[in-house]
Amino acid sequence: MNEFERKIRQLITRLTQWWSNSAKTTGRKRIEGAAALRHEAAARAQQAAAKARDLRETDAAKKAASALHDLREHEATKKAEAKLNDLRGTETAKKAENAIADLRQREPVKKAEEGARKVLHDLFPGGKSGDHS
Repeated sequence: MNEFERKIRQLITRLTQWWSNSAKTTGRKRIEGAAALRHEAAARAQQAAAKARDLRETDAAKKAASALHDLREHEATKKAEAKLNDLRGTETAKKAENAIADLRQREPVKKAEEGARKVLHDLFPGGKSGDHS
């Protein structure tokens, strides 16, 4: 019976080691996978930013920017902006603002915001990412 117990203990020891190593490997793979996803997202965001910069330098983009500037300076635009500011001061607007603030306190929204902050931090290290913690 002594030999049998020894073999059972060896088997249990091997299974425990295998299980422990398997769990560590799985955890390591998850961490590496998440880091790889963040890195890929940062790389793609940088590519998109470069393409956006290239787009801004085109003639069509410059014309659009000029037209937008002209539109912002137009009298009707200024009147609409004043009306919008007046609407923001109404009771309904304040209720809507409170509802949005309540939604932002929910856990899924907080997690999404934190994920966005991480991506922005990866994109613009050392810059402002909106993280106030």
